[in-house]
Amino acid sequence: MTSENIELPRILIVIPTLGERLDTLRRTLSSIKDQAGVLVDTVLVSTAQTPELSEIATTFGARVLVHPGKISAAVNAGFSEALPVHRYAGWLGDDDMLRPGALATASALLGSDASAVVAYGACDYVDSSGSLLFTRRPPFAAPFLLQFVPGLIKQEACLFRRSALTEVGGLDETLKYTMDLDLLLKLRRVGAFVKTEQVLAAFCWHAGSLTIANRRASLDEAQAVQCRHVRGIFKIFSPVWMYPIRYLIFLLNWKINKGLASACEQQS
Repeated sequence: MTSENIELPRILIVIPTLGERLDTLRRTLSSIKDQAGVLVDTVLVSTAQTPELSEIATTFGARVLVHPGKISAAVNAGFSEALPVHRYAGWLGDDDMLRPGALATASALLGSDASAVVAYGACDYVDSSGSLLFTRRPPFAAPFLLQFVPGLIKQEACLFRRSALTEVGGLDETLKYTMDLDLLLKLRRVGAFVKTEQVLAAFCWHAGSLTIANRRASLDEAQAVQCRHVRGIFKIFSPVWMYPIRYLIFLLNWKINKGLASACEQQS
């Protein structure tokens, strides 16, 4: 069989955006356009279709969907645009990026295991200029550990089986910060997670990402989500690990922000 006879997987990528970070949005779309070995349809979901956003969408072969909702509702609206040919789907922030070969690797993993609903890998953390800060690699048994420790699997480095997204009802639109964690915990109940050691995406960590207050609110929401998903004996002992994990996460965030601030000072 020649390569021309091989059917390439078709993937839907949703990007919720306010249209305010056009430079990084171009970078995000470029990283999608450069994906080899797959066919990708990209939907930008925004509250308004500005001329600038329309121009960028045209340049990169994407389309704009106007939707008034918050991020979770916007992503769900993007997913609802999927066609039967879209076997897999994912979403990215408008300042995040896919790494070369990410979608081909992830879709191959999902295609080789009919029971798999999520393919995931490592994720680079970069600053606003795209310079690498560090790489986060999911630990062993990360899908199981998510019910105790949030953030072990980065949503940017995930590709989802679209039928599974439909089965679990997509993102919980009542959540503000941790809709990705909730989705992963829901998907754990309906299928397998498959992992690659490859770096699949880059998450942009910048000063505007999360304030101190938002980090606290995000962690509160994450632990509330974990409590509603945890089962059996783990639910009884959940208070034992909740507070140590909170302080560890605050410490790690402080350390990352300190390093980022230092790097920014050196660049200025």
